[in-house]
Amino acid sequence: MRTTKVFFYSLSFLILISCQQAEQTAENSYEPQSYADIEYDEQYAEEQNQKQLQSKEIAPEGEMNEEGEPQTFNRKLIKNGRIGFHADDLDKTYKNILKVTEHYNAYISSDENHNNHGQLRHEIMIRIPSKDFDEFVEAIGKGVNEFDYREIQTQDVTAEYLDVEVRIKTKKEMESRYLAILQKAKTVTEMLEIERQLGEVRGEIESMEGRLRFLKNQVSFSTLNISFYKEIPYQGDSFGNRLADSFRGGWNNLLSFVIGIIHLWPFLILFGFGFFAFRQFRKSRK
Repeated sequence: MRTTKVFFYSLSFLILISCQQAEQTAENSYEPQSYADIEYDEQYAEEQNQKQLQSKEIAPEGEMNEEGEPQTFNRKLIKNGRIGFHADDLDKTYKNILKVTEHYNAYISSDENHNNHGQLRHEIMIRIPSKDFDEFVEAIGKGVNEFDYREIQTQDVTAEYLDVEVRIKTKKEMESRYLAILQKAKTVTEMLEIERQLGEVRGEIESMEGRLRFLKNQVSFSTLNISFYKEIPYQGDSFGNRLADSFRGGWNNLLSFVIGIIHLWPFLILFGFGFFAFRQFRKSRK
């Protein structure tokens, strides 16, 4: 009797161990077989990526790590600025800006000239490698006695940058799972549905990759708007200018009157025909 009990307990123990090993093997060999599995896996991957993103959050400046050394992070910063000043010699100032632009491997995005009411103004938009932005601004400001305005703005997009990277990784993992299930699809309906879902995922990936490229471009190159001007005598109210404007205005009015009459040529023909008919009618009565 005692031997029977020992045998029964030993057999139960072996069965329990076998069940646990089978469950562990099933968990390790799990592959998604349905859309519900993919949605669950996507939620799980999103949670894991969010944890990874939180672990990459930027610590306050000057914070120390476990070894007592200052932590350094590759922040993603977008710098933009605008400066305006008076220049005695526009050509000399413009050539100096071109020289500084070439020295720092920057490039001109737009270049405009304006002549408004006694003021010649030159406006330039320059894209500068972000690492040289501060030095570039200082180089442009040399020789300027006083700025009309000098504004520099810095935007930290580190969190958005990392978030987009994490989301792209999640969507690409989801794309791989859809491709794996597509290989096992048995009916045309299943294939069409999987391909539709796959197209949506790829569209989202392309959109996020475009946003990431935009952020990289904005981070890599800073933008500086430069406006410099020179005052010139304005003779707009002199007698000669007013007389010339009057002649030009009178001539333009005459041309407008003639053009307006020409536009009414059908009515003039009708009027002439009516006048001729009226005269013939009066002659017949007499």
